[in-house]
Amino acid sequence: MLSTQLFADFADSFGELTLLHEHLVHEVAGYSFFCLSHSSHHITSADFPLPAPLAISCVDKHKQHLSEGIFQLKDRYYALFSVPELQGYVLVSPETQKPCNCSALWPVTIRLAIRLFLARHEADETTSRLRIQKKQFDRQSEVLERKFQEIMAENEQNYKKIQEQQRNYSKTLQAEILRQTEELLLAKKAAEAANIAKSEFLAAMSHEIRTPMNGIIGFTDMLLDTALDHEQEEFAQTIKRSADALLSLINDILDFSKVEAGKLTLECISFDPESIAQDVCDLICPKIDPHGVEVLCRIDDSVPASTVGDPGRFRQVLVNLMGNAAKFTKQGEIELSLEVVEETENTVTLHSKVRDTGIGIPAGKLETIFETFQQADGSTTRKYGGTGLGLAICRKIASLMNGHVWAESTAGQGSVFHFTARFKKTALPQEKNFETKAFIDKKILIIDDNPNSLSILSNTLHSAGFEVTALSDSSAVPELLRHSCEQEDPFDLIILDIHMPEPNGFTLAHLIRHQIPGTADIPLIAYAPFQTKNDEPWETAGFNAFLSKPVRREILFKTIAKLLDTAEKPAEYVSAKKAFRNEGSVTGKPSSTAQILLAEDNPVNQKLTVLILDKLGYTVQIADNGRKAVDTYTADPDNFDLILMDVQMPEMDGLAATKELRSRGFKAVPIIAMTANAIKGDREICLEAGMNDYIAKPVKRQLVSEIIERWLHQRPG
Repeated sequence: MLSTQLFADFADSFGELTLLHEHLVHEVAGYSFFCLSHSSHHITSADFPLPAPLAISCVDKHKQHLSEGIFQLKDRYYALFSVPELQGYVLVSPETQKPCNCSALWPVTIRLAIRLFLARHEADETTSRLRIQKKQFDRQSEVLERKFQEIMAENEQNYKKIQEQQRNYSKTLQAEILRQTEELLLAKKAAEAANIAKSEFLAAMSHEIRTPMNGIIGFTDMLLDTALDHEQEEFAQTIKRSADALLSLINDILDFSKVEAGKLTLECISFDPESIAQDVCDLICPKIDPHGVEVLCRIDDSVPASTVGDPGRFRQVLVNLMGNAAKFTKQGEIELSLEVVEETENTVTLHSKVRDTGIGIPAGKLETIFETFQQADGSTTRKYGGTGLGLAICRKIASLMNGHVWAESTAGQGSVFHFTARFKKTALPQEKNFETKAFIDKKILIIDDNPNSLSILSNTLHSAGFEVTALSDSSAVPELLRHSCEQEDPFDLIILDIHMPEPNGFTLAHLIRHQIPGTADIPLIAYAPFQTKNDEPWETAGFNAFLSKPVRREILFKTIAKLLDTAEKPAEYVSAKKAFRNEGSVTGKPSSTAQILLAEDNPVNQKLTVLILDKLGYTVQIADNGRKAVDTYTADPDNFDLILMDVQMPEMDGLAATKELRSRGFKAVPIIAMTANAIKGDREICLEAGMNDYIAKPVKRQLVSEIIERWLHQRPG
């Protein structure tokens, strides 16, 4: 044990044997003892019968046979005991020659006496050791206590120092926070002031730039409607394209400023996604070469007739994606498709795809093009221009619509741009009703060398109940028509793509009208891009109607319905034919002439707007500020059917004039804002002031016509 090792140096075996001898003499009377240590030291009772040498000899002789008990030497009995604890032996002999009890009991008494001594000895040693240990532990405890007190004192000093440092740091930090807070407040006020100044600057620049742009674009449109030679028309078209590009750049910069300021927000109104898609295609068609690129529009049957969202921003994304496709595609086709990818109880997610056969985009640029001021080709020798803002704005708009915009492409093989957006459902019917019951079991033949265009038109007609035969090889048409007539099962109507390899649409029309028996009276529809409508006289070629690619379903079904009805009533053939020729024109005068009050202070805009309205068949009276507009209208309100109101005018602006008219009780007259202000919120400001609609300058004649006609038709009476 550790205590035995610790106190081994203090052990004195002979001294302990001496103590044992004294103990035995004192405790056991009638016996004499000889104690021998392993080191041959001994102590003996005075009356021990044997001399020391003989006693040592007896011990040596009998120490190997201690278990044999008592032995006799001469006339005395002896007993030998080993005491290993004291490193010695005890030789005992009774004082009498024959002890009163020579049995084994007296050695037991001696053994017990030895054990008693050893027990007392061990107890004393243990007590001594414990005493020494206690002193050592006390000394260690004192040292630890002293160190503990020193540590506590040091900790107390450190704690006080830390507290002092914290107080000083807290004061310094509070002072710094107050200083920085004051600086931040000043910076915030400066930023807000700068933001207000920026917004005012953008609004002012938008107004100042759009005002002359209105004159440039408007009068260029008017110029193109006049008799121009080829060179003059080319110049005018160049002016118009350049002005449109500049206007697009202005719009991108304004939208980017809204994105940067986090102020790009969405409206929430009902709109028809299919109409938006068709409008975008109609807008893009004039920007491409109709003889090299074909625009397609594929609307899935699952697309609802009405959703709730921001039609303007939805249109903006589609216009941007389709515009990019038109810019980078010089041969082949551009297809806009629309389908539903997810529908819940309250929402519908639309997936728009713009596919083109243009130059494509390298794989490493498919994400870069969505960053601001980045293009697939950013070199100084790039062929295609642009700010690099359009796609970044599109992605932001898609994000606000809980959707996304991304691209897939292979360089040299075209691209596919994807756009998803989530809209709310409306309580209106989700399917359009085109009244197609009369089309059931009617046989219709369509011929188009473009398989995608053929597939779209075929699916549209099939969904309306037609029995559709679709051919992409125009050379097979004559034989098919002869066979159908021989079987007395002719087609009820034929749609021909005009621009096909020989025989093209015009050739087939001539064959159908003059050479193939039984087909002369079948209604024929010419099908081609609108820009090619006047390339050749389709009316004299034998066609009954002309449909522009891509065709709207309502126009397609309405045209077919009238043709089928005309086919059954030959007497009305000519008038119906004329009706188709003029259908959709935006330059014809309205059926009833309306009186319009124009509030506009800019002479150029006055002249342009009057010219546009005059060509549309309206009578116009001008008021060159808001005050005159109010006075003119209130003097004879029955003389005006609608008011076109500029916003920024002297004496009284358009907003104040509108509020004045509404406050005087003139609630029914439509008031249309026609302003160069195009910053986000201008439309809402105009509507809140009491206006009915909003036209941003530069104005387009078609848009002006559509909005005026819509509000004139909505007005009672």
